[in-house]
Amino acid sequence: MFFKKNSKNKKGRLVKKLSADFVKTAQMCGMADLIKGKNKFYVEDNKVMAESFPKGIKAIYEEIENGVRVKVVIKKNQKIKDPLFFCFGLKGIKQEQFIYPRIVLEENAEVTIYSHCSFPHSQNNLHEMKGFFEIGKNAKFNYIEQHYHGEKSGAIVNPDLKVEIDEGGEFKSDFNLTKGTVGKVEIRLEAFLAKDTRAEIKTKVFGINKKDQVKIIDIIHLQGENSKSLVTMRAAAKNGGKVWMQGETFANASGAFGHIDCQEIVIGKNSSAKAIPIVEVTNEEARVTHEASVGKINQKELETLMTRGLNEAEATEMIVKALMQ
Repeated sequence: MFFKKNSKNKKGRLVKKLSADFVKTAQMCGMADLIKGKNKFYVEDNKVMAESFPKGIKAIYEEIENGVRVKVVIKKNQKIKDPLFFCFGLKGIKQEQFIYPRIVLEENAEVTIYSHCSFPHSQNNLHEMKGFFEIGKNAKFNYIEQHYHGEKSGAIVNPDLKVEIDEGGEFKSDFNLTKGTVGKVEIRLEAFLAKDTRAEIKTKVFGINKKDQVKIIDIIHLQGENSKSLVTMRAAAKNGGKVWMQGETFANASGAFGHIDCQEIVIGKNSSAKAIPIVEVTNEEARVTHEASVGKINQKELETLMTRGLNEAEATEMIVKALMQ
């Protein structure tokens, strides 16, 4: 991994502000307060515009053609109080961005990272991410990712993330793509859990028109004794949108337990939603459960809201918002 030299302040940190386009979309996604924080890493049009991390974190990066490689290490026993804020964005309508993050939490480290991916004017933008998270012994990593892909369904987004969790480690992931349009999105997350580990993976996506096509695959390997996982998937497809959600959990250790919970709503003509839970157990003392539901909005819930003064469209919107909470 290399460190790319750029103009910096006296402390050696890049300090350029996030552009107005990305400030606006971050605010839309509920991240307004994070923009004001000191801990940040901004990539705008494949240039690192801001890099500022607190004591206890080592970060190095390299600007490459059409993208950035970055490695962030939270050092042993460091418990980072304030969250880190990452922003990856493209301002144009037809650009490419390739991001290669490697985040390492050493033993007993703790951190929360908020990541915002924004393509507000996208008509044919491509964003690909191939990442690796390494969570050390008894370390805790809370990761929240909010996307905004503009209003023209013009983004092609393909994140691929692998996570390794060492003994006693914890990983929580919360991915949200519920503002604006989706475009074409294919996301894959695969996590490997050692002894006494915990993983909670949440995904929420809303495809609102026929150009929105989503495929999410979350895979959990419960390899260590007493490892635990919960995969929660929520999606809605409206006006011809298409959503595919696949949750997989494989348990092969004593005391391992996993659960997959998938709920999808279909609204309007030519919309479609698919839920595929895959579970496999190879140890008689392990257990994996699943539940999945796909279909139209519950008629009773709809009628109840309409009796309280909402029209059908307003009631539908409220139900979808509740699903995405």
